[in-house]
Amino acid sequence: MLKHLAIIPDGNRRYAKKSKIQIRDIYKSSIEKTFDMIKWCLEAKISVLTIWGFSTENWKRSNSEKKVLFKLFEEKSTELLLDERFATGGVQIKIIGDKKQFSKKLQNLFCEIEEKTKKNKKLKLNLLLNYGGRDEILSAINNLLKEGKKKIDEKTFKKYLWLSEEPDLIIRTSGECRLSGLLPFQSVYSELYFEPKYFPEFEKKDFNKAIKNFNNQSRRFGK
Repeated sequence: MLKHLAIIPDGNRRYAKKSKIQIRDIYKSSIEKTFDMIKWCLEAKISVLTIWGFSTENWKRSNSEKKVLFKLFEEKSTELLLDERFATGGVQIKIIGDKKQFSKKLQNLFCEIEEKTKKNKKLKLNLLLNYGGRDEILSAINNLLKEGKKKIDEKTFKKYLWLSEEPDLIIRTSGECRLSGLLPFQSVYSELYFEPKYFPEFEKKDFNKAIKNFNNQSRRFGK
Protein backbone atom coordinates (compact mmCIF):
# COMPACT_ATOMS: atom_id res chain seq x y z
CA MET A 1 0.00 0.00 0.00
CA LEU A 2 1.29 3.43 -0.94
CA LYS A 3 1.91 5.38 2.27
CA HIS A 4 4.64 7.87 1.36
CA LEU A 5 4.74 9.73 -1.95
CA ALA A 6 7.59 12.06 -2.95
CA ILE A 7 7.44 14.55 -5.81
CA ILE A 8 10.15 16.32 -7.81
CA PRO A 9 8.04 19.08 -9.43
CA ASP A 10 10.29 19.73 -12.40
CA GLY A 11 9.81 21.77 -15.57
CA ASN A 12 8.34 25.03 -14.29
CA ARG A 13 10.72 27.33 -16.16
CA ARG A 14 10.56 25.34 -19.40
CA TYR A 15 6.75 25.42 -19.26
CA ALA A 16 6.83 29.18 -18.64
CA LYS A 17 9.09 29.69 -21.66
CA LYS A 18 7.00 27.41 -23.86
CA SER A 19 3.74 29.06 -22.82
CA LYS A 20 5.13 32.63 -22.68
CA ILE A 21 4.07 32.99 -19.02
CA GLN A 22 5.85 35.19 -16.47
CA ILE A 23 8.03 33.23 -14.07
CA ARG A 24 6.18 34.62 -11.04
CA ASP A 25 2.86 33.42 -12.44
CA ILE A 26 4.17 29.94 -13.16
CA TYR A 27 5.69 29.56 -9.71
CA LYS A 28 2.45 30.79 -8.14
CA SER A 29 0.53 28.25 -10.22
CA SER A 30 2.90 25.48 -9.13
CA ILE A 31 2.40 26.34 -5.46
CA GLU A 32 -1.35 26.08 -6.03
CA LYS A 33 -0.71 22.71 -7.70
CA THR A 34 0.85 21.59 -4.43
CA PHE A 35 -2.49 22.21 -2.72
CA ASP A 36 -4.11 20.02 -5.40
CA MET A 37 -1.55 17.31 -4.60
CA ILE A 38 -2.50 17.49 -0.93
CA LYS A 39 -6.17 17.01 -1.81
CA TRP A 40 -5.39 14.06 -4.12
CA CYS A 41 -3.23 12.40 -1.46
CA LEU A 42 -5.94 12.75 1.17
CA GLU A 43 -8.44 11.16 -1.21
CA ALA A 44 -6.01 8.30 -1.93
CA LYS A 45 -5.37 7.72 1.81
CA ILE A 46 -1.67 8.54 1.43
CA SER A 47 -0.25 9.51 4.81
CA VAL A 48 3.02 11.27 3.85
CA LEU A 49 3.67 13.67 0.95
CA THR A 50 7.17 15.02 0.36
CA ILE A 51 7.65 17.81 -2.20
CA TRP A 52 10.95 19.36 -3.22
CA GLY A 53 10.46 23.12 -3.31
CA PHE A 54 14.00 24.53 -3.42
CA SER A 55 17.30 22.67 -3.67
CA THR A 56 20.77 23.69 -2.47
CA GLU A 57 21.76 23.96 -6.16
CA ASN A 58 18.91 26.43 -6.83
CA TRP A 59 20.94 29.19 -5.15
CA LYS A 60 22.85 29.36 -8.47
CA ARG A 61 19.79 30.81 -10.19
CA SER A 62 19.46 34.52 -10.91
CA ASN A 63 18.83 36.92 -8.03
CA SER A 64 15.64 38.14 -9.70
CA GLU A 65 14.21 34.60 -9.89
CA LYS A 66 15.14 33.81 -6.29
CA LYS A 67 13.60 37.10 -5.16
CA VAL A 68 10.32 36.18 -6.87
CA LEU A 69 10.31 32.70 -5.37
CA PHE A 70 11.14 33.81 -1.81
CA LYS A 71 8.46 36.51 -1.97
CA LEU A 72 5.93 33.84 -2.94
CA PHE A 73 7.16 31.66 -0.05
CA GLU A 74 6.45 34.58 2.30
CA GLU A 75 3.02 35.29 0.83
CA LYS A 76 1.86 31.67 0.85
CA SER A 77 3.26 31.03 4.33
CA THR A 78 1.35 34.06 5.64
CA GLU A 79 -1.83 32.84 3.93
CA LEU A 80 -1.44 29.42 5.54
CA LEU A 81 -1.13 30.95 8.99
CA LEU A 82 -4.30 32.99 8.44
CA ASP A 83 -6.27 30.06 7.04
CA GLU A 84 -7.82 28.18 9.95
CA ARG A 85 -8.59 25.23 7.67
CA PHE A 86 -4.90 24.37 7.77
CA ALA A 87 -4.78 24.56 11.53
CA THR A 88 -7.62 22.07 11.81
CA GLY A 89 -7.65 20.36 8.40
CA GLY A 90 -5.47 17.43 9.30
CA VAL A 91 -2.29 18.42 7.41
CA GLN A 92 0.91 18.55 9.45
CA ILE A 93 3.63 20.62 7.74
CA LYS A 94 7.36 20.11 8.23
CA ILE A 95 10.06 22.19 6.55
CA ILE A 96 13.02 19.94 5.72
CA GLY A 97 16.44 21.39 4.85
CA ASP A 98 18.95 23.98 6.00
CA LYS A 99 16.60 26.83 6.91
CA LYS A 100 19.36 29.12 8.25
CA GLN A 101 20.14 30.50 4.77
CA PHE A 102 16.65 31.94 4.40
CA SER A 103 15.68 35.37 5.75
CA LYS A 104 14.74 35.67 9.40
CA LYS A 105 11.20 36.49 8.34
CA LEU A 106 10.90 33.26 6.37
CA GLN A 107 12.51 31.22 9.15
CA ASN A 108 9.98 32.60 11.65
CA LEU A 109 7.08 31.89 9.28
CA PHE A 110 8.29 28.30 8.82
CA CYS A 111 8.48 27.81 12.58
CA GLU A 112 4.97 29.22 13.07
CA ILE A 113 3.53 26.92 10.41
CA GLU A 114 5.17 23.85 11.95
CA GLU A 115 3.92 24.82 15.40
CA LYS A 116 0.37 25.55 14.22
CA THR A 117 -0.01 22.25 12.35
CA LYS A 118 2.01 19.89 14.57
CA LYS A 119 -1.05 18.12 16.02
CA ASN A 120 -2.62 17.33 12.65
CA LYS A 121 -2.62 13.63 11.77
CA LYS A 122 -4.36 13.00 8.42
CA LEU A 123 -1.39 13.84 6.20
CA LYS A 124 2.21 14.78 6.88
CA LEU A 125 3.50 17.27 4.31
CA ASN A 126 7.28 17.54 4.07
CA LEU A 127 8.42 20.61 2.15
CA LEU A 128 12.06 20.29 1.10
CA LEU A 129 13.47 23.82 1.14
CA ASN A 130 17.20 24.43 0.72
CA TYR A 131 17.53 20.67 0.64
CA GLY A 132 20.33 18.62 -0.91
CA GLY A 133 20.80 14.90 -0.44
CA ARG A 134 24.56 15.09 -0.01
CA ASP A 135 24.19 17.94 2.48
CA GLU A 136 21.74 15.85 4.48
CA ILE A 137 24.14 12.90 4.68
CA LEU A 138 27.14 15.10 5.52
CA SER A 139 25.12 16.84 8.23
CA ALA A 140 24.22 13.47 9.76
CA ILE A 141 27.85 12.32 9.68
CA ASN A 142 29.16 15.55 11.23
CA ASN A 143 26.59 15.40 14.02
CA LEU A 144 27.52 11.79 14.73
CA LEU A 145 31.19 12.76 14.89
CA LYS A 146 30.41 15.66 17.26
CA GLU A 147 28.73 13.20 19.60
CA GLY A 148 31.75 10.92 19.46
CA LYS A 149 29.97 8.02 17.77
CA LYS A 150 32.52 5.51 16.51
CA LYS A 151 30.28 2.69 15.35
CA ILE A 152 26.78 3.16 14.02
CA ASP A 153 24.10 1.02 12.44
CA GLU A 154 21.43 1.93 9.90
CA LYS A 155 18.77 2.56 12.54
CA THR A 156 20.99 5.00 14.42
CA PHE A 157 22.09 6.80 11.24
CA LYS A 158 18.49 7.38 10.14
CA LYS A 159 17.82 9.27 13.37
CA TYR A 160 20.35 11.91 12.31
CA LEU A 161 18.90 12.48 8.85
CA TRP A 162 16.64 15.47 8.27
CA LEU A 163 13.89 13.10 7.09
CA SER A 164 13.65 9.54 8.36
CA GLU A 165 10.66 8.32 6.32
CA GLU A 166 11.40 6.31 3.17
CA PRO A 167 9.20 7.11 0.16
CA ASP A 168 7.35 4.22 -1.46
CA LEU A 169 7.01 6.11 -4.73
CA ILE A 170 8.91 9.04 -6.25
CA ILE A 171 7.38 10.95 -9.16
CA ARG A 172 9.46 13.33 -11.24
CA THR A 173 7.75 15.49 -13.82
CA SER A 174 9.20 16.95 -17.07
CA GLY A 175 10.58 13.66 -18.40
CA GLU A 176 13.98 13.97 -16.72
CA CYS A 177 15.02 10.48 -15.57
CA ARG A 178 17.13 11.14 -12.49
CA LEU A 179 16.63 11.95 -8.81
CA SER A 180 19.15 14.83 -8.65
CA GLY A 181 20.02 14.06 -5.03
CA LEU A 182 16.52 13.58 -3.64
CA LEU A 183 16.67 11.51 -0.44
CA PRO A 184 19.65 9.34 -1.57
CA PHE A 185 19.72 7.26 1.63
CA GLN A 186 15.94 6.90 1.94
CA SER A 187 15.14 6.15 -1.71
CA VAL A 188 17.08 2.90 -2.22
CA TYR A 189 13.85 0.85 -2.50
CA SER A 190 11.53 3.55 -3.80
CA GLU A 191 9.60 2.89 -6.98
CA LEU A 192 10.40 5.57 -9.59
CA TYR A 193 7.91 7.13 -12.00
CA PHE A 194 9.01 9.65 -14.62
CA GLU A 195 6.16 11.73 -15.99
CA PRO A 196 6.83 13.50 -19.34
CA LYS A 197 4.53 16.43 -18.54
CA TYR A 198 5.90 19.57 -16.89
CA PHE A 199 4.70 20.07 -13.33
CA PRO A 200 2.20 22.87 -14.16
CA GLU A 201 0.55 20.46 -16.64
CA PHE A 202 0.34 17.59 -14.14
CA GLU A 203 -3.30 16.68 -13.52
CA LYS A 204 -5.27 14.33 -11.32
CA LYS A 205 -5.49 11.75 -14.11
CA ASP A 206 -1.67 11.74 -14.30
CA PHE A 207 -1.51 11.35 -10.53
CA ASN A 208 -3.91 8.41 -10.66
CA LYS A 209 -1.94 6.81 -13.49
CA ALA A 210 1.25 6.96 -11.41
CA ILE A 211 -0.54 5.45 -8.41
CA LYS A 212 -1.98 2.66 -10.57
CA ASN A 213 1.49 1.93 -11.95
CA PHE A 214 2.81 1.68 -8.39
CA ASN A 215 0.01 -0.67 -7.35
CA ASN A 216 0.93 -3.00 -10.23
CA GLN A 217 4.54 -3.35 -9.06
CA SER A 218 5.80 -6.34 -7.08
CA ARG A 219 8.04 -5.02 -4.33
CA ARG A 220 10.29 -7.73 -2.88
CA PHE A 221 12.99 -5.62 -1.20
CA GLY A 222 15.68 -8.11 -2.23
CA LYS A 223 13.82 -11.15 -0.92
